[in-house]
Amino acid sequence: MWFLLWLALVMLLAGFWVAPDYWQRRVYPRVRLEAGPVKETADPGEAVELRIRLTNPTALPCPRVRLDFQLPDELAIREEGGGDGRVRLTTYLLPRQTAELALTVYAARRGVARWNQAELHFTDMFGLRHDDRTVYPQALVVVRPRRLAAEPVGRLMNGLVGDIRVRRYDQEDPSLFTGVRAYRSGDPLRSVSWYATARTGGLMVKQFGHTTESRVLLLLNGQMNGDFWMVASRERLDRLCERVLQVADALLAERAEAGFLTNLTDSLGGGLYLPPAPGLVQRERIANRLGSISRHPAHSLAELVRSAQRLIRPGDTLVLVTDFRTPEADAALTELRRHGCSVHIAEAVPARKAAGSTEGTGESGKAETLNEREAANA
Repeated sequence: MWFLLWLALVMLLAGFWVAPDYWQRRVYPRVRLEAGPVKETADPGEAVELRIRLTNPTALPCPRVRLDFQLPDELAIREEGGGDGRVRLTTYLLPRQTAELALTVYAARRGVARWNQAELHFTDMFGLRHDDRTVYPQALVVVRPRRLAAEPVGRLMNGLVGDIRVRRYDQEDPSLFTGVRAYRSGDPLRSVSWYATARTGGLMVKQFGHTTESRVLLLLNGQMNGDFWMVASRERLDRLCERVLQVADALLAERAEAGFLTNLTDSLGGGLYLPPAPGLVQRERIANRLGSISRHPAHSLAELVRSAQRLIRPGDTLVLVTDFRTPEADAALTELRRHGCSVHIAEAVPARKAAGSTEGTGESGKAETLNEREAANA
């Protein structure tokens, strides 16, 4: 009898020692983690839901699993931001079970939020043995720039919108037929509607709508030092991106075609150029591209202007958003103007140089056309 009790005690102790080791070798390494956001783009302050899936394909349970990871700088746990960004989630897994965890975080600042590493902490059923594993989920969220109000853009938008509205009614568009009217002295004979003339007995001419294509190319300069290859300041770049998006929203609201060109590389491998296009879809394209651009310039500001010269057409408008200028770039802009391109410069002053508290009002600096600057220098 005592022998059987002693044997049972030995087997129990052996189980306490061997079972956790078996779990550590056979169960924990086979637990899989998959993660991804419900939506891959977000605006600052918007809630982002992360879906985390833990799968246990074995025939044994995982009594306690803790997921521990650090949120990227572009995301925050609270809507108002702050906190250390550390997330800890605890659950358990039954045999051959998949558990799905939902975590709501908030977009904090512009950029590509990448979640590439997390820690899984396992505890056995007796609470005696622990095991840690590093996993590498592949999840990302593109946080777009903050949208500023349209009013504070000032003279820059007044001039741009004025040009668009005037040019829209420069000439008739023969594809937009609106009706007929009585002939007036000076009307060309090719506009006479002979069917309407025969029907009414008086000379009638065709009327057409007035429209012209308004194309604007937005340039974002990422060179912020004399050496163009130096990494751009994050705060200054965020302000520039907000300004570009502000101008693009106003232009697209006027039914203009807005394009985008930058000398900054794209974190997701996208190109530097978005062809001009109208509508809300183009607005989202520009916002997404502004969210994914990196802080690494591919070439100088002067080369950016020369690249724009090869892309624009006669009559197009160019808007350069920058807080840094070089004489070589100014010469390239002057050459563009001489070829008939309307050039506007929106200078976003860095926060440390801005007089007063302009941050938060959307007024990040002054905006002027190249003609105004040359007139002032003269």
